[in-house]
Amino acid sequence: MKNTVLILAIMMLFVACKKEKPSNMVTEPTPIIIENDIKELIIKLSFKTNKSDVFKIMVNNIAVDELQKKNIHISEEVVPTSGIDEISANFGDNNISNNVLINFGNKEVKEVEIMDITVIFGNNQISLKTPEDQNRYLNFNKFIEKDTTSNKLRTKRVNGAHNPTIYFKRNLVNLLKKE
Repeated sequence: MKNTVLILAIMMLFVACKKEKPSNMVTEPTPIIIENDIKELIIKLSFKTNKSDVFKIMVNNIAVDELQKKNIHISEEVVPTSGIDEISANFGDNNISNNVLINFGNKEVKEVEIMDITVIFGNNQISLKTPEDQNRYLNFNKFIEKDTTSNKLRTKRVNGAHNPTIYFKRNLVNLLKKE
């Protein structure tokens, strides 16, 4: 009988002394830290133009495997504005090649003033603001005339065709891929 009373007394002591959390207390979730090794190609083009058209930023011949290649084209309709317009193109994880280009549309002859072309791949970022930087890292095709003192480009027709395009030079792509 003494043992039963002693066990009951100990049980009552545990139940009476049990401390419960108030229902209004909120517990913070434990943060989950994930290592992110994604290398996404992002191209941001800041510009002004005097005509409406469809601008395209393209990455062609991206290696999928030994036998396959893919092309990613991002198009945006642009309109003339008094302010600076921007196109931002994200190409996804590891979608980079030596064939990156920007096309200024083929509907109308136009003037395009480039304020900045920022290219990001992984932790590498390169900003092309000056005509010197643009000449060092970009090729302009025969449908573009450059003003040597400003960042203004004038598109033109050649033999009835109009396909103004800027190509990234290999030295720019190599700088982006550098670890």
